[in-house]
Amino acid sequence: MSTREALEPAVTSFAFIVIGMLLGNVLLILIALLPLLFVALSLLIPPPQEVEVERLGEDQTLWVDEQVSETIRVRVRGGVGVVTIGDVLPSSFSLEEGTNFKALWKGVKDVEAPISYRATCARRGLYQLEGVHYEARHFLQMSRTQIGVREAPRTYTVRPRPLLVKRVRHREAVTAIPMPAEAKYRFGISTTDFLEVRDYAPGDPYRMINWKATARRLSTSPSPLQVNEYEREGRKVVWIFLDSSPRMATGTTLRSALDYAVQAALGLGDFYLSRGCRVGLVVYNHDAYRWEGPFERKVRPPPELLKALSGLKSLEPLFEASEAEEETPPEGRGMRGRIILPDVGRRQRYRLMREMVKVEVGYSFDSLKEAVHGCRGHLRGSRPLFIIITMVEAGELKGLVEGVRALYRYTLRGRRPSILLVDVRGDWMAEEELAAKVVERELEGAYTALRALGVEVISWNPREESLVEMLARRVRYGR
Repeated sequence: MSTREALEPAVTSFAFIVIGMLLGNVLLILIALLPLLFVALSLLIPPPQEVEVERLGEDQTLWVDEQVSETIRVRVRGGVGVVTIGDVLPSSFSLEEGTNFKALWKGVKDVEAPISYRATCARRGLYQLEGVHYEARHFLQMSRTQIGVREAPRTYTVRPRPLLVKRVRHREAVTAIPMPAEAKYRFGISTTDFLEVRDYAPGDPYRMINWKATARRLSTSPSPLQVNEYEREGRKVVWIFLDSSPRMATGTTLRSALDYAVQAALGLGDFYLSRGCRVGLVVYNHDAYRWEGPFERKVRPPPELLKALSGLKSLEPLFEASEAEEETPPEGRGMRGRIILPDVGRRQRYRLMREMVKVEVGYSFDSLKEAVHGCRGHLRGSRPLFIIITMVEAGELKGLVEGVRALYRYTLRGRRPSILLVDVRGDWMAEEELAAKVVERELEGAYTALRALGVEVISWNPREESLVEMLARRVRYGR
């Protein structure tokens, strides 16, 4: 389509032709034809038609603050004009070397040129570059500029750097890190710790039969044989509960409390995995306790309603079994995919890292109490170590207290569970010295209330000390 630059000479030529015809001036008519011929010849030469973009290399996985190199090959064919190419980077990327923008002059021959640059990502996450933007302009601006995007996808997985707790030089700092107590598991070698009396199941050894309990049952009503069930020894278990509430967004856009909490969770996870423990992860939202409902009460519908519903046909469209397998979440990913069940080995380390890349503010909609309730089946009859990573606020302790009480409910009765709470603090909380003292005084009361419940509270300022230094400080000063 013609632009204003092409219409103005054409209108001017037409006006001079009309004036020349009215005055009978042939010379004026011939002069008026020159701009018209110029516009016609210019429109016969189109702007650059074909813009091909090829992104070299493959998707990359890198650490935070690590440089990444990118090379794009551009080919321009057909037409004459100026072509500008731009590769738009996410806001968390900063350009270090080269340029992600280039202007090319397309003459008679085809043009091919590379675009190379190096960038650094300052924040964890999954970044996807959809395509490369381009603009193709006519060399005389006689036609409209062509604006488009050429598909050249690229995915960057930026992983957070874990705090390497396992690389501790001082032995007293290692001993400061709490370890889980003996692990009682459903599968494993039986111990001498009595658990319960249950009904006999095929395969149980006869020496496990409790004849006294069986006789008491048979004296009242017919019942199967009763056997003694003992605790089974397994690997020690560690559960990490990570808070993703809006309060964790406190800080800068590049380094927030949630980013430091993610680093602490990964560091502690690597530490316990390297020592043969089973490590699990649960992401929760502290603020969700305000709208949580009676989730523990399961009301069964009336039999009449179930019978009526069973006769109704499903209104959902049919789909292939392969599609159902793709949409079904992996085993153990309950709570809308915000839980990773305890496991060991390098595969579990990879699962934790993959989940931490996706964690953002508001990532979960379950409170701490709901999160504990969601994995209660894996907590009953065990005594793991619980690590809660959050930001404590003196006036918002209800959610934490209810969650801690839920941990007491689902673990071994008669024994207090080991609960470690890491309070991520920072100088962003109070810039003035007087305000910092007020906040510290309020937090002391909150810490006292949590310690009364048996929770070991650790106040950690990641801007002043590392997690290992904080643990060593606890050894020296007992706090």
